[in-house]
This record gives sequence, structure tokens and C-alpha cells, in this order.
Amino acid sequence: MTVVGYLNGYVGSSYRLEIYKQGHEMSKFIFALNLKRVTSWFMVILFLSPCAAWSLNVASGNFETILNAQSKTLVVWKFFDNPKLFIFDFPSLTHQGNTFNRITQFIEQVQQRNGYPVVMSNTAFAQYLVSLRRTQADFAFGHDVLVSELVQFYNFADRDKIELFPEEIVLRDFLLQQGFIKLWRGFYQTLQPDIVVLSIPQEQPQRENEPVVTELARRTILLHEISHGEYYTNPYYANYCRHFWKTSLNDGQRHSFIQFFKKYNYDVTSGDLLVNEMQAYLMFTPDSHSFNAKKLGVSEDNLQSMRMMFRQGKPPTQLPLQ
Repeated sequence: MTVVGYLNGYVGSSYRLEIYKQGHEMSKFIFALNLKRVTSWFMVILFLSPCAAWSLNVASGNFETILNAQSKTLVVWKFFDNPKLFIFDFPSLTHQGNTFNRITQFIEQVQQRNGYPVVMSNTAFAQYLVSLRRTQADFAFGHDVLVSELVQFYNFADRDKIELFPEEIVLRDFLLQQGFIKLWRGFYQTLQPDIVVLSIPQEQPQRENEPVVTELARRTILLHEISHGEYYTNPYYANYCRHFWKTSLNDGQRHSFIQFFKKYNYDVTSGDLLVNEMQAYLMFTPDSHSFNAKKLGVSEDNLQSMRMMFRQGKPPTQLPLQ
């Protein structure tokens, strides 16, 4: 029963009118107060979940379009030549690192605990970077992740109640918005497991806490990461690379690659990871600052011989071979 309805049976009409006016004003006040509360809660939701307020737009581009694009904000590209590849183009290395470094460590690198994979806490990952003498800006310069692997990361993070970085939440919400994954009964599930998410940085000068990214470096990172996407999405090319690793390279050459990957803390017990990284470094890393014969621990003739063997086998790919 309302206040007005309760009073109507006991007071005169003039007094009832005054009470009605007061009740009407109070109703307007309560409505305004509730609206303010709703608005406040909505703003809290937007603050806690940036992607509730906006979503990442996806542009389409080929290699040269993406390479030559300049932006001061994050851009997501759908690779024109392979629609299963989505490329996050970051305005800074730190922004990229906050989004992908911990994911890459979880998927590709040696786990610190035996038995099952672990997503490092914020504190543990910060300590891990210090132990490597690295920062979020120079831990890695590009990334490649299958959607199926991202689901594992987010499920393990939820299981262990790991606080995610805001940038990791933006990535997760992008996957949800694009329909690549879904949340079902408290678990993330893959809807399109063969979608590949790559990341690259914009060109940038030397900054106080970040290294320089030259035009050649950006080109190299983009080509290197796209080659990973090719390996994931082109089974004929992946099989060619596996056969090359097993039958064309000799024991010494495979050993050189394994030692090279160990320096960067790759999980060298993962055979497919070794093959994927081998093809990307051998044939799609033209910047000698990133990869060369000396870094691999072989002679220049040996390196060029491996590249020649790879080309002569006519790998089933349209990517430009080095």
C-alpha cells in the first residue's frame, strides 16, 4: 500500500491533496535517486571492464598495408591473404608485452612447476622478468597464439584465481565478442580453435624504457609471425616443415637449433614448437640483428645451405622465402 493510498481513508480531501503532492515529489526524488544509483553502477561496470564501453574494430589488410600502417592506438587486422589470422598492432612494446608476455610464457616456455601448467601471478611474473634481465617491453617482440591455447590460459588463470592485467582482459573480451570463444558453466570453451592471434609493434624510436623498432625490425616481426600463422593453418606446409626437420637437417643442425631455442627458454621438449620456430627463424627472419649464423652457432655456409635445401623442396606456401 502506498502512503497516499493509506491516508486516503482517514483524512480530508484538502489534506489528502497536500499529502499527494508531497508523495509525488518524494516519488520523483526516489526515482531520481534510483536512476543516479543505476548510472553510478553502470559507470563502475564500464570502469572495471573497459570492453563493456567499447570494442576493438577489425580492419582488413594485406602484408604491405599492415606493414605501412601507422597508428598511435591499438589496431586489430584481419590478414587478407589468410582470414584465420588476426594481428594485434600495438603502439608500444610495453602495451604489447602487458597483453601477451605472460600468455607466451605459459604456452611456449619451460614451466617452473612440474605436473601441470601454471599461470604466473603478477608478482611471480615480475620476478621472472627480473631473473631474465628483461622487462615487459623486451621480453618478446612479437607473439603467435592459437585461440585454443588462449582458452587454456584463461581457464588456468581462473582456476588459480590469478589477477589478470587489464590488457589481458581486453584480449579475452575481444575473443568473446568475435565469437571465437564462449563462457559456459564457468569455463571458457573454444568455438573456433584454429583462429590464430598474432601481435607486432609499431615502428618507434628509442624510448626511455623501450628499445627502438626500425622499419626492418617491424617487417621482420610481421613476416616471422605470419609464418607461424601459416604453419598453424596450412597443414600441407606444416607437414613439409616436419619432414624437413626430420629428414633434411642433420643431427648437428637440429642440435644447433635446439641450443639456440634454449637460450630463449623455449620448451625444447615440444617437438612441434621446435619445428614451427625453426621454419620461422630460418626462412622468415631477414633482420640479421634478430637471427644469423653466429647466433645459431653455425657457419654462414651452413646456414645458407639449410635455406637452399628448404627452398629446393618447394614448400607449399605463398609466403616469400628468404
